[in-house]
Amino acid sequence: MYLWRALVHMHFFAGVLVPFFTDWGGLTLPQLFLLQAWFFLWIFLLEVPTGAVADRYGRKASILCANVCLLTATAIYATGKGLPRYLFAEFIWAASAALASGADEAMVYDSLKAAGDEERSKSALSTLSSFDIGAIAVAAPIGSLMAARWGVRFPLAAMLVPFTLGLIVCLSLKEPPTGEEDAEKPGYREVLTRGVRYFASHKPLRALAFDSVTIWMLCFMTIWLFQTRLKELGLGLGAYGFVTAAMTLSQIVVMRNAERLERLCGGTLRYLTWSAVIPGLAFLALPFATNPWAACALFVVIPAFGMSRAVLISNYMNKHIGSAQRATVLSTVGMGRQLMGAVVLPIVGLLTKASLGWTFTVLGAAVLACAWASSLEEAHLKA
Repeated sequence: MYLWRALVHMHFFAGVLVPFFTDWGGLTLPQLFLLQAWFFLWIFLLEVPTGAVADRYGRKASILCANVCLLTATAIYATGKGLPRYLFAEFIWAASAALASGADEAMVYDSLKAAGDEERSKSALSTLSSFDIGAIAVAAPIGSLMAARWGVRFPLAAMLVPFTLGLIVCLSLKEPPTGEEDAEKPGYREVLTRGVRYFASHKPLRALAFDSVTIWMLCFMTIWLFQTRLKELGLGLGAYGFVTAAMTLSQIVVMRNAERLERLCGGTLRYLTWSAVIPGLAFLALPFATNPWAACALFVVIPAFGMSRAVLISNYMNKHIGSAQRATVLSTVGMGRQLMGAVVLPIVGLLTKASLGWTFTVLGAAVLACAWASSLEEAHLKA
């Protein structure tokens, strides 16, 4: 699973996302945000049904389908341009993301549980996330150098190679037991309904999901804003991939030192609070960072704390979920994230028409407001 996640996250185009869509694809920045809202809307619509697919037909089947969809979407992007084509490609990519969401973490958690190593879940899920973040950190600088030499479309086409290798690795995965192998498997509709009801009736899960989804999605906006801001401040195309690498590697550093940071803050709950407050303050500082390197530092801090915390929260969420409905429940949480993305992205796109400074200010205020509104309690962090 570590290897598969690394291969399907070799996103060479990560460092040149905005130039690919705007300079080569001909989209405006607001159109780009609308396109991403379309992507998140489709993940929202597909998230829970595909989670139920994993619980009904197996995690491996879901992950395999996700890999095939990923290859298809990449091929569509690499062979032409135009908004209608992009909309179709984003739909296929959304199906891939939805099929993998929940199924990949469920695969790892249930494998550990079957092996009697459930206590390793926190480090294993952090490592799983580290592999895909690390893959982006490696691929983004390479992709930005590819783009500087051969154009911004080349990095995207090059992604077909690791994605094909990922498909081969996917075929070697072994389905973990869920504890219901000897019982008659429930139908798809029953699996879907049972998973959604389980989440809706579980207060700790709802609190953990709100805290994870809101902060992550608001901090995720940096991915689509930092390249435009750095262009305004005079940094060239070749530097974007290295900034992307720093943004991703910083998340790994924070995730690998989560327990130390928890102790430093006086407990998990306090750490989760500070890991939301720090990105909020960094957003508020961005309009005043006119030096490109100061802006880069702030862009690194925001995902380092604001996005990595979702992995820690996922570990505590898994402790509240039974194996039989794990993928469906995790997909229900993912569904909330995608819905928020579908709503927030167009708003952010409209804000960029006014100014990037105002956009950063609004995002910072929203992060701090969500941190204040969190209903997370210490008891929610225990099974």
